[in-house]
Amino acid sequence: MLTGRRVLIVEDEVLIAFELCDLVADAEGVAIGPARTNREALALLDRERVDVALLDLNLADGEATPTAERLVGCGVPVLICTGGVMPRAMRSLWPHLPVHHKPVKGEDLIRTLAELCAERPAAS
Repeated sequence: MLTGRRVLIVEDEVLIAFELCDLVADAEGVAIGPARTNREALALLDRERVDVALLDLNLADGEATPTAERLVGCGVPVLICTGGVMPRAMRSLWPHLPVHHKPVKGEDLIRTLAELCAERPAAS
């Protein structure tokens, strides 16, 4: 479903991050990361091309707003995957971002990522 698509994974819970990487790999995608912090995610974006991002909202260094800003600004589709609620400021800025609440079903997550990828050409 994600054949060759590069998926940035931003998640600070190590076990969840590895599970997400496995889900992407099982769907024939390429996991970029995981990044545990905004700093790590932004560094990955400086050196890696990505087609779509899977973003937890609460990271080891605070809310994921800086990473979301960069991704949206670059036109990279974002899927929010969180155990909490989307902060009001983020909802106001990006009401269109799809949100999956943890715990998520792997097949639902992959389906949404594939739909987001279908909306834009692969990164080159």
